[in-house]
Amino acid sequence: MTSLKEICRGLPLSPLPENRGRRKGIPHAPVRTPNLTAQEKKLALHNALRYFPPEIQKKLAPEFAEELRLYGHIYMYRFFPDIEMRAYPIGDYPCKTKSAAAIMLMIMNNLDPSVAQFPQELVTYGGNGQVFSNWAQVGHCCFWNLFDETSFTLPHARSA
Repeated sequence: MTSLKEICRGLPLSPLPENRGRRKGIPHAPVRTPNLTAQEKKLALHNALRYFPPEIQKKLAPEFAEELRLYGHIYMYRFFPDIEMRAYPIGDYPCKTKSAAAIMLMIMNNLDPSVAQFPQELVTYGGNGQVFSNWAQVGHCCFWNLFDETSFTLPHARSA
């Protein structure tokens, strides 16, 4: 099992974690049917791959395209952390500040399967209230939250 310290190291890229896909035993979000055009699918894949270096994109592109085809969204299940998602005591988070640890605690609490509606799809409640759009965003947030003493921003998907 992954530790909080490992999660805060950011996305594991070398080696890439095994793609375990959707986990059994937890509720999953309904499959989306976005009816995307070929160009829109290409843009969705491009936006998903921007989090990764080019040499890794080649391996991830077919996997992400398959997620988009099967589920109507790219969740990046490969990067779902191998840790019990729950709120840990605030002192357990390896962050520079208590404020940063509090952000981590809230994220982990919202993704706890006993709290979240569809935890692996990052949906907290109400069917569409996502904490993040994909697991790469979670990894980046955890990493930057570890070091940042003020605030951080995440890149937002936008049309090319």
